[in-house]
Amino acid sequence: MKLLNKSSSLKFKDGVSLQLQPEDKEDLFTLYQLIDQDDELIFKKRFTTTVDVDKKKKTTDMVKLRIQVVSREFDMKDEFLRYKGSTVEDDTGKTNCNIAAGKFISYTITYAYPFTLLKKNFDSYAKKLLDEACNLEAKADTAAIVLQEGVAHVCILTASSTILKQKIEYSLPKKKTTTDIVKFDEKTEKFYKAIYASIVKNYDFNKLKMIILCSPGFYAKTLHEKIMQYAIQEQNRNILDNESMFLVAHSSTGYMQGITEVLKNPIYANKLQDTKYSHEANVMDSFMKHLNEDDYKAWYGEQEVFKAAELGAIDELLITDLLARSPDLCQRKKYMDLMKSIESLGGKVIIFSTLHISGEELDRLTGIACILKYPIPELDEDLDYEEENE
Repeated sequence: MKLLNKSSSLKFKDGVSLQLQPEDKEDLFTLYQLIDQDDELIFKKRFTTTVDVDKKKKTTDMVKLRIQVVSREFDMKDEFLRYKGSTVEDDTGKTNCNIAAGKFISYTITYAYPFTLLKKNFDSYAKKLLDEACNLEAKADTAAIVLQEGVAHVCILTASSTILKQKIEYSLPKKKTTTDIVKFDEKTEKFYKAIYASIVKNYDFNKLKMIILCSPGFYAKTLHEKIMQYAIQEQNRNILDNESMFLVAHSSTGYMQGITEVLKNPIYANKLQDTKYSHEANVMDSFMKHLNEDDYKAWYGEQEVFKAAELGAIDELLITDLLARSPDLCQRKKYMDLMKSIESLGGKVIIFSTLHISGEELDRLTGIACILKYPIPELDEDLDYEEENE
C-alpha cells in the first residue's frame, strides 16, 4: 500500500486524512478492516454532468466527489471492494460539483487511482494496520548480505524489490610487509564486526525465515564463521538459536547483482526453499514431539485451539496460510482475532505455507494447532461430552 499523504482531519477531532493507493488484494483487505461506517472518502469518478435537449448528446467528466460511508461490498477472490455512501459537503461548506448533497453514490476502489480517506477514529489498531500495509520491510521474510574484500551490502528482500539497509566499506592495506599483514588482519576483523553490528541492528529474527550470505571466494563462509563467533561472545540468542537460517552461497560479485545471481541459480533453489521454511519445520518437529510424548502440551483442531486461547494458555499457534488468509471473510476475521488475542498475551503465531512439507502436514491435522505454555490434560473433555450427547 502506498501512503501518499497523511495529515490531521479538519472535520474529525481524533481523525486523520490519508491519501492511499492499494497495490494488491492484501491491501484491499486492509482497507476493508480500516474503513468504518461514517468515515468519508474523497475520490474522482466519471459522471454524466449534462444532457442535450434531445437526450442524445451526453457530457461525461471526471468529478471530484466526497461521500460518507454507509455500506460496503467485498469479494476477496475477485479482488473487488466497493463502498456506498451519501454525498456530503467539503471542508469549505460546499457540496460536490454539480452533485447535490445527500445523493447516494458507489465507489469501487482500484489499484490504478489513489483516493483520500477521512478516518473518524484513528486508534492504535488502525495505525498498526496501516503501518503493516505500508511498510514493505514488515512483509519481508528474507534478508541477504553480499560482500567481497572491503565492501558489503546488508539488504532486505521483498517480493518486488531489494532494499539496501547499509553499505559497509573498509579500505584494506596491501600485504607487502609483516606490518601490513597485521594491519590488514586488524582492518578485516573490524570489517566483519561492522557487518555483524549491522545484522543485529537491521534484522528482526522473529520475522525473517532466511538470511543469504553470498560472495566470490570464501568471504561469505568466513563471514558466517565470524557471525557465530561474535554471537557466542555476546551470547546473542537471536542468532545462536537461528543458525539454520543462514545460507552460504557463491556469487561472482560482492555488489547487489550478486544477490540476483544466487536467487536465479538452480543449484541453490532447493536449499533456498528448505532454509526459508526451516523455522516452520523446527516448530512442527517440536509440536510432533509433544504430541508423541502425550504430555498434554500439544493440541490440534479448531475447537481445542479456541478453548486453549480462551484460557490464555497458548505459547505458539500453528496455522496454515489457507486459514490465515482465507478468502472467506467471516473465517478470516475469526482467525485474525484469534492471532491478535494470542499475540497480546505474549504468544507467538507461525503461519505455515501449504506449498511446503511442514505446511502440508499441518493441513492434514485440520490446519490449526497449538503448543501450550503448560499441560492441560482435559482440554477436549467437554468436546467429547458434547459429541456423545449429540
